[in-house]
Amino acid sequence: MSKLWSRWWRGPAGLSFRQCSRTSVGPAAIALIIAIIANATAQPELVEGSPAAAASPWLTLPLLAIAITSCLTAARTWPTFALRQPGADTVRRLERGPLGGRGAVIFGALGSQLFLSVPTILLMSMWLGAPEYARHHFQAIGPAEPILEGIGGSVTFELPNAPKIQSIWLRPRAALPIAPGATELKITTSDKQIANTPIAISESGALLRVQIAEQRLSRFTLTQTAGGVPLYFAENTVIAVGPANLPTWCNALFAALIAALTSAITLTIAALVGLGAGWATLATTICCAQFVQWIGGSGPIDEALIYLMRGQWLL
Repeated sequence: MSKLWSRWWRGPAGLSFRQCSRTSVGPAAIALIIAIIANATAQPELVEGSPAAAASPWLTLPLLAIAITSCLTAARTWPTFALRQPGADTVRRLERGPLGGRGAVIFGALGSQLFLSVPTILLMSMWLGAPEYARHHFQAIGPAEPILEGIGGSVTFELPNAPKIQSIWLRPRAALPIAPGATELKITTSDKQIANTPIAISESGALLRVQIAEQRLSRFTLTQTAGGVPLYFAENTVIAVGPANLPTWCNALFAALIAALTSAITLTIAALVGLGAGWATLATTICCAQFVQWIGGSGPIDEALIYLMRGQWLL
């Protein structure tokens, strides 16, 4: 075992791990300080009413710094990542595999990123106020035209596998009123009302959290009892929420793995681009690929961090 460890530590993966860890600490620390100051001084708009979810950009900043620095360092450290790099011929003679050692370098960079990201996510999410426990969120499946536009109208939603539910979140789109008053609803299952609190909706896109007695639920019906504001329940606007019984620290570990996945994708693209491009083009590709995934919303990491901060289970 000690020989395997020594071989790994002295090989491309160990070299990449050490180099990425050393170079990422500084930018990550600076980004962390900026994030702490920004969170203390900013007044962000709440994300779904959650101050912790609104602070997710400040969690993103140090994690993005770690990801970009790790990728750039790994690609710069290993000469075969780009054309015309000093030492590339020597590396090709030593690493005769089809990847030329780049696979091990990517592995070491991902290990370094996880090594720095996991404590950052755990501590920052706690400091920013993420819930102690996470909940499962289940998207309710409605009919083809889930519309309420008159008293007595109803829409039925299905929940596969009858999960245990504690609340139902509603965020319908509202049209112009056809009669005075906000639309009032009741929620029933098997003709039994399961929500005792009044439910009134008049504003399009407003989130309404309805608490119910904890129970397994496979089907429920929304029935309009009063008001004249037509409501349209598009996909992902009716969510059933389970009890808070999943530790958030596990959620943070999953978020760290998703963050590492963005770097795995980026370095794979960089390895392909580097077959026919120099270092400047490679560095630009790495920065653009990470930016698109983290800031551009093309990858899962942006939503994953918001889910983490508002207490939504990632799996």
